[in-house]
Amino acid sequence: AVAYNTAADGAATCGIGHFRIVTEYADDDAFEQDIRIRRIRNPFAVYWDPDAEALTREDARWCFVTERLPLEDFKARWPEASPVWFETNEARDELDRWWDGETVRIAEYWVKEPVTKKLALLESGETVSLDGLGKKAVAALPVVRTREVETHKVVHYLLNGAEILEGPHDWAGRYIPVVPVCGEEVHIGDRVVRHGIIRYAKDPQRLYNYWRTTAAESVALAPKAPWLLTPRQLEGQKAKWESANQGNPPYLLYNPDPSAPPPQRTVPAHPPVAMFQEAQIAVDDLKAVTGIHDASLGAQGNETSGRAILMRQRVGDVGTFVYIDNLARSIRHAGRILVDLIPRIYDTERTVRILGEDDNETFAVINQVALGPDGPVVLNDLSVGKYDVEVVTGPSFSTKRIEAAESMMAFVQAVPSAAALISDLIARNMDWPGAEAIAERLKRALPPGVAGDGPVGAETPPPDPAALLAAAQAQAGLAKTQAEIEGKQLDNAKKQLDLAEGADGMEALVERKVMESLAAMLNDDGTPVAPAPGAIPPDAIAPDAIPVPPLESGAPVPPDAEPDELTN
Repeated sequence: AVAYNTAADGAATCGIGHFRIVTEYADDDAFEQDIRIRRIRNPFAVYWDPDAEALTREDARWCFVTERLPLEDFKARWPEASPVWFETNEARDELDRWWDGETVRIAEYWVKEPVTKKLALLESGETVSLDGLGKKAVAALPVVRTREVETHKVVHYLLNGAEILEGPHDWAGRYIPVVPVCGEEVHIGDRVVRHGIIRYAKDPQRLYNYWRTTAAESVALAPKAPWLLTPRQLEGQKAKWESANQGNPPYLLYNPDPSAPPPQRTVPAHPPVAMFQEAQIAVDDLKAVTGIHDASLGAQGNETSGRAILMRQRVGDVGTFVYIDNLARSIRHAGRILVDLIPRIYDTERTVRILGEDDNETFAVINQVALGPDGPVVLNDLSVGKYDVEVVTGPSFSTKRIEAAESMMAFVQAVPSAAALISDLIARNMDWPGAEAIAERLKRALPPGVAGDGPVGAETPPPDPAALLAAAQAQAGLAKTQAEIEGKQLDNAKKQLDLAEGADGMEALVERKVMESLAAMLNDDGTPVAPAPGAIPPDAIAPDAIPVPPLESGAPVPPDAEPDELTN
């Protein structure tokens, strides 16, 4: 937010501001890098390619970002470098000099260098770059077709006025990581005039300053009106009368003069009313030039209804919409730079923090390797797919929350019967401590089916990385189990086939098992065995309910075996 505010302030004051995107190590003891947005304090420290036409300068071929270093720091960092210009150090003014004896100007030089790449379309539909691959690797790929692409890479140099201090270094992204925020641009033929809000407000401001100064001077001089007295009245008291306007004496002595009245001040001249009228006219001119009126600044006007106040505030938005739109364009371009950089910088497994619209924090694991059914898979792979960025400008979440509460209250007044059904939503949008707890209690009091499951304000949470990993492992285990089951089914089918081929032996085995079971039910003389007390009589058992012992452990019943063959 600080980077955006600084750049927007530069656009409003001088017509252009800048911020930049950098990569830094996450910590002193880490090898992972983070992407950060930094501000550029001096809006005149950046020099762009004059042929660039886009407001975001995304089509610029080069860019300079200058900075001044103390001479001691320059020598400590680059002891062999020269702090002087190789031809001359003369310049139009002190600000244009590369070295002034105390500070040295250095410049970051970002340039797009042309590059030719060879792309290949594989049978799977995937597009890969063939650059850097050997002939054997290329020959092993299922290539459908190839083509050459004329593109570019961004290279970074660090310069002084005489030589290259560092570089060249290839930048990870394809955009120059410096983003301008432009004010209003006016095209006059081939010439572009850029200005901020205050450019045409200078004359009204000068008039306002002049009339306010004149009025202040007139009022300040009014108490110093001179005294009217005769020389005889002043005799012997001249020193006290000369210092009368410098202090606050309780009395002043004078000599009586029968020919003149007592000393008295002249009536001070009242400041002309025209001075204050001119100052007020200058204020109105300032509002007309900038398009910012009292309502936009929160001042109370003649409007009484909320709609009238809102419409009055929108007048200021109309007058300055170009600055808001240009800031949104710059933020959108910064988003494209980030989307281009993220897969190249965040290329290892790590946990990242995600801020929601309401500033709530969630955490997600990216580039996490898990075991899948077809081998290792990467969860939340940031290198897969192409993405775009859209920026919507408007009130912050807290402002929209307050507006939502006010609108809900107005709706409840219009439809009182709805109060019992949306009371939890009204409480959730209130801006005071304990609103969430009250909303939770009100939600529990709602009739069944009115509110959804889950806590108040709960949205669909992002998938838990641990759950995703467990699901992938479970899926892999399920696939393994399925393969084992299929293998056992094949073994059983084979056994059934073998049993079918030896049906005679199977029939004999079944008959033998049945006869052994019947023999166990008869005595030696052929009479049935007496049942044990409480046992079911043999004649109470249906013939088809006689248990048939298994053929062998785990052996299936032959598919062509009939029930009668097992019970005879």
